[in-house]
Amino acid sequence: MKKRIITAWLCFFVLVGFFPANTYGLSCAQPLAVDQAYDRYDAVVVATVDEIIRRKQHNELQLTILNSFKGVEERKLTVAEDLTWGTSQKGEQYLYYLMKKDGGWENPLCSPMQKAVNSYTSLSYLKDKEITLKQKVVPAETNKTNWAVIAISIFLLGAVGAGIGYSVYVVRSRRNKD
Repeated sequence: MKKRIITAWLCFFVLVGFFPANTYGLSCAQPLAVDQAYDRYDAVVVATVDEIIRRKQHNELQLTILNSFKGVEERKLTVAEDLTWGTSQKGEQYLYYLMKKDGGWENPLCSPMQKAVNSYTSLSYLKDKEITLKQKVVPAETNKTNWAVIAISIFLLGAVGAGIGYSVYVVRSRRNKD
């Protein structure tokens, strides 16, 4: 009996020595260094989440880009995010590391995304890599006359005037009869 107990303990200690100190469920569970993440992803931006739209397979994030460090020049962007694991919240600002996927953008499951307020170290590394965003296109003001509005206004004024004129006519005709 003692031999079995000693053998069991010996096996236990030998097997414990073969297991790694840390185990991770995903291959990406260990965060990348900022320079490695910058190289791995297609776009790096700081953005505000304007809207989160739930789709069948994913969440669709409507973003306003505040700063771009790689891959994006537009001020508005639509990004797919995992339905289950996505952590973006409406109204918050994040540092996103994005991948191109099927002609669109994706915030991958293993992306080192973080709230912008918590990303001082990353932003310090990225500050020299910032790219210029496209300017907002503001339609030039034109002096075109909106004839439809003018025509409707004239018609309404004419109708009101005719109504008042008819009312005056009716009131005077009744006075003349009395």
